[in-house]
Amino acid sequence: MISLAFVLLGTGLLYLCLLEDRFRLWTTVGCYGAAYVLSLGLGWILSGLAGPLWACAGGALLFFLASLFLSRNNPLQKLYLVLLTVSNTLFLQALVPPLLGTLPFSPAGIWGEVLPILLQLLLTGFLGLCLYHPFHHFQDRGPSAFLGGVCLLQILCALISAGRLDPLFRYQPAGARVFWAGILYLLILFLLRSVYQAGRFRQRTGEEAARTAMLDMESGDFSDLLAVIKEARDARKAGEYALDTVQVMLQDGNESLVPAYAASFKENSRRLPLLAFYSENPYVGGVIAAKAAFCAQNHVAFESSAKVEDVSLPTVELCVLVNEMLTKACLEASQASGEKKVRFAAFSTEGVLTVETVYSGELPNPQRFSPKGKTFSQLLAWLFDDRPREERGLQGLDNTLALLSRYSGKLSVSSAPGEILLRAVLRF
Repeated sequence: MISLAFVLLGTGLLYLCLLEDRFRLWTTVGCYGAAYVLSLGLGWILSGLAGPLWACAGGALLFFLASLFLSRNNPLQKLYLVLLTVSNTLFLQALVPPLLGTLPFSPAGIWGEVLPILLQLLLTGFLGLCLYHPFHHFQDRGPSAFLGGVCLLQILCALISAGRLDPLFRYQPAGARVFWAGILYLLILFLLRSVYQAGRFRQRTGEEAARTAMLDMESGDFSDLLAVIKEARDARKAGEYALDTVQVMLQDGNESLVPAYAASFKENSRRLPLLAFYSENPYVGGVIAAKAAFCAQNHVAFESSAKVEDVSLPTVELCVLVNEMLTKACLEASQASGEKKVRFAAFSTEGVLTVETVYSGELPNPQRFSPKGKTFSQLLAWLFDDRPREERGLQGLDNTLALLSRYSGKLSVSSAPGEILLRAVLRF
């Protein structure tokens, strides 16, 4: 009964960890805990009637029935875990006796009880780690011929471990069972991990295509922005020529205030944020000009120094980087209390581009993960998955982070009283 208890415990942990649950953490844990207790009772009954193998299979089927209501995965994935439980039990029954015979001490007594349990837990943990990402990656997929083939391979593995195919092994059938069953285990894991890696590659390819489409769209937006700014500057020039003409016409008159007015009008037009000069790169200059105009409308002091003419990055990527960092800085500065300001700088040295924004604001307090209101799958994802960067102050910079990852760059945020410094550094 001790061995059966640990077998069913491993089965319950596989169902709990590998499947995507529907309900919150404690609901799922409580339901699977109840299923575990019921499976122990059912296993005890079946063990007396049909033997330990049927007790194991009956307990696993009880977990399967519970998972139909508790998890989102397709039924074939859930059924595979039943086959895996039975296969594990048969494999360990074939592995443990010869392994105990190789020990340098007598396997009688405590070791005869502890070693099977230890091997059961190790095998369950190993399979759980290998299958965690494939199961969760394909948790929303329906039954497939591939998974059906994997189930057939697992059944074949169970038959070999049970000795049903011993006539195929002419010499040392006991050792051949363990060897060929182990080979099938490795083959199954290889197939599942390979399909998972192929799925991840396809996902990354789709994300890259979406990013390229985003850059193409942003490129058109930046071109439109530059055209608007050029048109505004042309209008300013036309106004200056008209004022020059008025100034010349009135030079001989008695209206002495007209020349001063014309000069004042010119000076004011030069100070308009949208029409000022910010960078040798006209597209980058257009992006900065638009943000400067936003700051002027929201009473935010704006300063800029952008020297990016030597940067060999694609212009659209450079504009996305500058635009996203400035957008975040200007929006947060406009909502700050007290003095509102944004200082922007971009420069390159020896193949390294540095983009900095210093703006008014305070970093939000860090958010700690809490299991309250979470599902068990979300808890496991927090523990094992590669989480996106959640550093304070980096929200809303997804495109910037994606660009920096392509160029082995780094994005950092720091703060002083009333100010936030956002810095991006990358090699080109």
